[in-house]
Amino acid sequence: MYRHILIPTDGSELAGHGVAHGLALAKSLGAKVSVIFVVEPFSEMTGRYLETIERYVELRKEQATSVLDRAAKAAKEAGVSCETVQVENGQPHQAIIAAAEGKGCDLIVMSSHGRSGLSMLLIGSVTNKVLTLAKTPVLVCQ
Repeated sequence: MYRHILIPTDGSELAGHGVAHGLALAKSLGAKVSVIFVVEPFSEMTGRYLETIERYVELRKEQATSVLDRAAKAAKEAGVSCETVQVENGQPHQAIIAAAEGKGCDLIVMSSHGRSGLSMLLIGSVTNKVLTLAKTPVLVCQ
């Protein structure tokens, strides 16, 4: 049924559940996976905080590499073919949707932080945006 599953992660514990679920599903279906981590860049800044922001972005990229390496190792242990993707994009939902389309994925498996009400309106929900805008089916786990 599903041959290529995209699994977005942000390195959080909750996203780890999504990775585990996506890998288990892929294994049961004999599907391959692509795991994506989207690093959100800061807009151009100058001044005294520039060095701090540059260091934060560098640390976030290191975190992405570490998270993707762990996902690839878990996929290998499960016997699932896995590709990892690290993308820089100010709109994570757009990067996820573009990756799903570009890689020919037929399912996106992701977790949701479960934000609702005012916090979802103010902070937004990447999962909600992917659900709303993706043409690829989305399986949400918590």
